[in-house]
Amino acid sequence: MAEQNKISSRTIALISFAPWILYGFASGFNHWRIAAGGGLILCLGFLALTMRRGVSIKLPDWAMLAFFMIAAVMIIGLRSTAFTVYSAVVVWMCFALAAWGSVAIGRPFTTAYARETAPPEFWEHPIFIRLNLLMTLVWCGLMTVNIGFAAIGVIVGGNLSKPLLSYALPLVLLVAGFAFNNRFPARYLARSGVQIPVASAPAA
Repeated sequence: MAEQNKISSRTIALISFAPWILYGFASGFNHWRIAAGGGLILCLGFLALTMRRGVSIKLPDWAMLAFFMIAAVMIIGLRSTAFTVYSAVVVWMCFALAAWGSVAIGRPFTTAYARETAPPEFWEHPIFIRLNLLMTLVWCGLMTVNIGFAAIGVIVGGNLSKPLLSYALPLVLLVAGFAFNNRFPARYLARSGVQIPVASAPAA
């Protein structure tokens, strides 16, 4: 049963990327209505599946929903051509605002992931709180830098520079962020002399 749940969790994680995969392919071929509408439908399906499994919806999931709702309204509802130019900027703004907002209200979003594996008695531990604040701040910085990359890509334009700055470099930083997730918690806890099991993937 545990193995089945583990496989199911991996499957759900893969499904969470489905809206972005569709969006990337459809927008790449200039099918923006399919990208926005199809992405929104897949996003809603993913969130419904998540709730059906009794798993809490995390902040990055809400940020994803916010983006696809904005995209659907702008492209399908308002038929905006400007959105197709600034879409990459809007993507990272949604995630950055959500991440910074979680810090501003004192609830760093990585905490929700960490609590899935950390025993409740550690949730209020100063080291646990500090660890998740630091991890969330790293993601805040990463997403903010990606806004800058995307904005520069729009300004510079071109068939090479825009994809490089708007998509390739942000993707590299995203991969680096997940690598950071896998290594930093254990090292930080080891230096602190505290053993607290924490989740290794606070964003997706």
